[in-house]
Amino acid sequence: MPPKRKQTGSSQAMATRSAKKAKTSAKAAPSNVTIAATATTTPPTTTVGEPTAAEPKPTAEPATEPKAKESSPQFTGKFDLYSTLLPFLKSEYLPQGATEPQFETLYEKILFYQAKPDFSMRINIDEAKTGRFTCPVICNPMSDEELEPIYIENGQTKQVAFSETEAAHESTIGTGLGYTAKLMLGDSDGCGCGMVSGGKGTFKMRKVWEGEDEGKGELFEGYWTFKATYGPTLRRKRFGSGNSSSGVFWAVRARKNADGKEIGIDVEV
Repeated sequence: MPPKRKQTGSSQAMATRSAKKAKTSAKAAPSNVTIAATATTTPPTTTVGEPTAAEPKPTAEPATEPKAKESSPQFTGKFDLYSTLLPFLKSEYLPQGATEPQFETLYEKILFYQAKPDFSMRINIDEAKTGRFTCPVICNPMSDEELEPIYIENGQTKQVAFSETEAAHESTIGTGLGYTAKLMLGDSDGCGCGMVSGGKGTFKMRKVWEGEDEGKGELFEGYWTFKATYGPTLRRKRFGSGNSSSGVFWAVRARKNADGKEIGIDVEV
C-alpha cells in the first residue's frame, strides 16, 4: 500500500454535494441530485449508465486533433467531469441528424447541471501536475463506499493519443496536446480489514472546444481507467481478485464561489 499522506484539512468537496453511487440505468438527472458516474468495468464487463447502440466505426480519415480554438490549454485547477453515456448530454453533443459534435451546445447544457450542482466525477490538478481524482463507481463492492483518496501522479502535458474507444466521436480520434497521468489509490479506511489491497490506473484529457471570446468557456474530453485489487476478505466473499473500470468523459472548469475561489475537491484529504 502507498504510504498515507498527511491530512491538511477537510475537503472542500464536503461543502458541495458528493457524487452519488453509479446507477445501473441513466436518465435525465432531477434537480439537486448528483449525476452518477458511468463506467465500463471488467471482470465482468459492465457498462453503468444508459444502454447505447454500438458506435459505428469511422469511415472518414481520423482527425489528428480535436477541433478547438488555437491556444495553449492549461491543465491545472479544479474540474467537474461528466460521463459521455448520460443521454441528456449525448443528445446535445450529437443531435439527431448532426454529423459533427455540437461542442458549444453541450458546454451550455453542462453548465446548467453544474449549477445544481451535479457532476459525475471531479478532479484537481495542481501546478506540479499532480492532484486528486474522485469517482463513485470506484468503490468497495461489499459496502458500496467510494474508494478514496485516489491521487494523480506523474502528470505531464504532451502529445496524447486517443483511440476509437477513448474518444466520444470519430472526429476527435487522434493525437494532440493534452494531459496524461497515473492514478494511485492512497491509504484509507476502505483499504483496511483485508478489503482492498491497492489500486492504480490512468487518466488523460485534452481540450476540444474554446469560446471565441477570451474567458467565455472551455470544454475538455478525456478517458480514465482504474483497477482495484481486492484483499483476502473480499476474495473470501467471492468478489474475485479485483475489478477494472474505465470511461470517457467531458469536463468543464469548476464554478467559483463569491470570493473567486474554485469549488471542488482539495488535492490533500
